[in-house]
Amino acid sequence: MKTIKIDHIGIAVKNISERLKLYRDFLGLKIAEEEEIP
Repeated sequence: MKTIKIDHIGIAVKNISERLKLYRDFLGLKIAEEEEIP
């Protein structure tokens, strides 16, 4: 089966501001939505 596209991925992290440096700033990923789950 050939992958055509990825629609979304959810990643749980302890500190979003630290992870944004990696995912958004370094890897160039687009952050569409943030959700806090207690």
